[in-house]
Amino acid sequence: MSRDLVLPEITGVRDVARSRLFRIEEVGLCFSNGTQARYERIPGGNGAVMVIPFDGKSFMFTREYCVGTESYELGFVKGKIDSGESPEEAALRELQEEIGFGARKLTHLRTITFAPGFMGLMMYIFMAEDLYPSRLTGDEPEEIQVFPYSVSETRDLVLNPDSPLRESRCITGLVHALTIVNKSPLV
Repeated sequence: MSRDLVLPEITGVRDVARSRLFRIEEVGLCFSNGTQARYERIPGGNGAVMVIPFDGKSFMFTREYCVGTESYELGFVKGKIDSGESPEEAALRELQEEIGFGARKLTHLRTITFAPGFMGLMMYIFMAEDLYPSRLTGDEPEEIQVFPYSVSETRDLVLNPDSPLRESRCITGLVHALTIVNKSPLV
């Protein structure tokens, strides 16, 4: 099996649906073997950021309402990258808007996709350190709760199947952050 694949040719793109938050495109494709296909995708816009705040002893988790699961979920600061904004600028802005902290040190941990079969969204994951109080007005409908978890407590959040941390993006980011803090993951 060859690892060198030829990307299909995009023969056309058109909008098929649009809401306040999402746009769905139909993409016409022609594969190298001549097969024609139509796929649908949600374009990723400018991308999004997730920020894992660390105060030197604890990771600062958020808990906010998520309509997809109809529950309050444990996670990290997240938000979209505005037009003309770098991922780093978006990360620092979201940190201030959502939990009222700035950061003097921002480390890019990883860029991930999720559901790439139909979503074009790229998420840039950062760890924020050397935190200081700094609040910007955000767009959240209610104040986001913040919960510190020590480095040792986070191991259980990642490995316990009954953990309140359920979101895969947050678990992925936390494993990378723990690698930096512990010099190896989950120690």
